[in-house]
Amino acid sequence: MMEKGRLEAFSDGVFAIIITIMVLDLKIPSDGNWTAIMNDAWMSTFLAYLVSFIITASFWVSHHLIISNLKKVDSGLLWINVLTLLPMSLVSITTAWFGEFPNSVAPSVTYGLVYVLSVGALFNLSHIVSKHLANPVVQKRMRRVNRSRIGLIAIGLVGTGLAFIWPPVTGGMVLVVSGGWLFLRAVVHVRALEDL
Repeated sequence: MMEKGRLEAFSDGVFAIIITIMVLDLKIPSDGNWTAIMNDAWMSTFLAYLVSFIITASFWVSHHLIISNLKKVDSGLLWINVLTLLPMSLVSITTAWFGEFPNSVAPSVTYGLVYVLSVGALFNLSHIVSKHLANPVVQKRMRRVNRSRIGLIAIGLVGTGLAFIWPPVTGGMVLVVSGGWLFLRAVVHVRALEDL
């Protein structure tokens, strides 16, 4: 057993690198006019970055909330954490591909699958962490939040499937689901503070 600080530091570093790589994929506009950022190619890349930034922020917050319940970690949890970060590390490359070709099936489906795999990885991490906890109230809360992740996975699979018909739907689905998740978590947090 070891303190969880190293696990948190490593994970925070991975999330920071994901966001940095994504922003570096944004190309400098071709000239100094407003039209340079209003063209379809630049705007689709920027919107894909924006959606993926929200996804990554959502995953980082969820990861933090899951890990914050631990006092110590063992080697098994370290490996589960690394495997949790694996699909998330693919967000930057799939964002670049989807941003470049938002109307193509392959990048859209890949973008959706990476999102679904990332939510599934958070589900698995939360499930395993909850088993390591002694506090039944926290375990129950983590299981309730995890049940909502099953809904996110289902919506993600539907949105990814619809990408075979209309590829841009994937970006919209991910934005709505991630934005909705952040909003709901913020509302729950505010209500918890009001109960104090």
